[in-house]
Amino acid sequence: MRKIRVAAPVAVTLVAALTAGCAQSKVPAGAEVTLTGQVVRQNGGPAANLRLALIRVPDLGEVATQGLMVVGTLGTACLADNPPQVCKILRTVTSDGQGRFTVHMSGSDVRGSFNTATNFGLSAQLPAAGDEVGGPGVQTNFVIQRTDLAVPALKFWEPQHVTAVGDAANTTVGWDRLAGSGDYTVHFAKDFQDVWSADGTPGSTVDARAFEDVNGVIRVSTTGSAAGPDTSFDTTYTSQGIPFTGKVGRPESRAAACYTDGPDGKPVPVSPCVLTDGSFEHPLIQPECTSNDCTAATEHWVYLDLGRPQQIGAVFARGVAAGQPVAIETSDDAHTWTARGSGAGRFMKVSLLETVTARYVRLRASSLLGLTQVSVWPTA
Repeated sequence: MRKIRVAAPVAVTLVAALTAGCAQSKVPAGAEVTLTGQVVRQNGGPAANLRLALIRVPDLGEVATQGLMVVGTLGTACLADNPPQVCKILRTVTSDGQGRFTVHMSGSDVRGSFNTATNFGLSAQLPAAGDEVGGPGVQTNFVIQRTDLAVPALKFWEPQHVTAVGDAANTTVGWDRLAGSGDYTVHFAKDFQDVWSADGTPGSTVDARAFEDVNGVIRVSTTGSAAGPDTSFDTTYTSQGIPFTGKVGRPESRAAACYTDGPDGKPVPVSPCVLTDGSFEHPLIQPECTSNDCTAATEHWVYLDLGRPQQIGAVFARGVAAGQPVAIETSDDAHTWTARGSGAGRFMKVSLLETVTARYVRLRASSLLGLTQVSVWPTA
């Protein structure tokens, strides 16, 4: 039985677009800009009369402070009746009977701060069929460096089957492969917010604790890239969504109190604790050093108070910026801490080498920016 490997840089396409956004714009501010293309079904037929969204890709700070959008589906989320706050919709258009579309803009629309070239995402989504929770989606990210840019055909991936079968231990996820693609990511989301995300192959398994008791949606994504004039088109293909409810129930840390380091290094209560409320959408906001009496810390921490000593076998953390190593520590008194393991990645599972009993669990890193939820579990 194949286990799904926890993805470290989950938002690869998004991060690639963000880090590529420092180039100076080549488009005059007063120019007229035209974007053209066609959206097609997997069988090559036109995707007619579909609404498309052209969005400005949010920067890393916005992603970290406004929650974890499902990679590649930000644009389709922005097509919803109640789009999330992070959406920056520039234009919406509807494809014609042949799936073709045209977007008109001004040169100032495609220029960012300090005349840099703005990162854009162009998205479309097919209607849901049967029990699906949203049809297949496609999003391509790029910059506009000319006044007339043709987008390569936006082609949907439409797997015939996406399945999820699970119990209180593991969930097996299956899907039909996209020809030419070998890398896939499984997403479990609630209201477009990623609850868990991991790399995998059809038939792989996910630890059921990643799903907790959440009533959500499973999607699978894969990516591709094509060269274009003065840009690349980095595309995420997302499967239809299927409903799924976690089987394992609530973690023992649900509704636990939590504390983070204040400007003076002493614990400051986070009330209510957004890291244990089961919402997965409110990142931790740490107190800032704003006076001459404090100095900016080189590392930060947050700890959970489980209320009483409990068995601790694994810690799941969501949202910490990719690449940030995070230490996991336990304590009986919130003063003396013992290292129990470490991990990294926006979706992080750390299994302790041996089960311990403790009341307090601490995460410590150089930055906890983006952290949305911490879950503590006994041994599986």
